[in-house]
Amino acid sequence: MLTGLRPTTFAFAPWQSVRCSIVDFKKIILFALFWPITSEAIEIAFRESHFLSQYRHEIYIKDDQYVYIDDHFELDNESKWIPSTPSLKVLTLDFETQQNLVKRLIELGVGEWKPEYPESDIPLICDGLSFVLYIKSKKLNTYSSGGCRFPPNYESVRKALEDL
Repeated sequence: MLTGLRPTTFAFAPWQSVRCSIVDFKKIILFALFWPITSEAIEIAFRESHFLSQYRHEIYIKDDQYVYIDDHFELDNESKWIPSTPSLKVLTLDFETQQNLVKRLIELGVGEWKPEYPESDIPLICDGLSFVLYIKSKKLNTYSSGGCRFPPNYESVRKALEDL
């Protein structure tokens, strides 16, 4: 303890009192200021791709970070597919934005989505799009996937995720 500092008594309630020095009090204040403030955590993984890998969209949200990957093949002058470098969008999402996104996904009925599309066991030749959506939050927990068949409001959900 530093010399020259007098211990001080703090009363938090009439029946309590705590004796500490000014140095201890500063440590308490610094500890309180830098204690991590955690928001309601959400995790989202969304993937949409074409069966020939001509394009894929991927969106991930975890630890307040948003990553959007938009990867398309392009056609050259001879109409042959050539790969391109994916474009990336990386953001830090604040608490309000995350809560608004979860609220919007609930409004769009994502909580009612079935685990798999198509729902039947009938084999389906899928020569189009497939998707996977995983959401984990306090208010919404969903896992859904599918190919060539999509749940209600699928396009609106995809747009809500892409437009952050």
